[in-house]
Amino acid sequence: MQVIQRNWVPKQNLTGQTLMKFTVLRSGAVTAVQVEQPSGFAALDMAAQRALLLTARVPPLPAGFPNADLTIHLRFDYQR
Repeated sequence: MQVIQRNWVPKQNLTGQTLMKFTVLRSGAVTAVQVEQPSGFAALDMAAQRALLLTARVPPLPAGFPNADLTIHLRFDYQR
């Protein structure tokens, strides 16, 4: 979360929530970024998408994690 938050600006001129869906590969690469539930404001949705695309990589999945990847659903809450 901290890595993604560095690339995200929660203070916007609009208030809303965007639900994003993305996949983290075993290596930590962030892929398949998509808006799962739009906020109703393109600017907010694009800001959430941009934060994930700029992040590009998070810490790798733990060695004991059984799958090759992990799909994450993350809500971005925006305030004025």
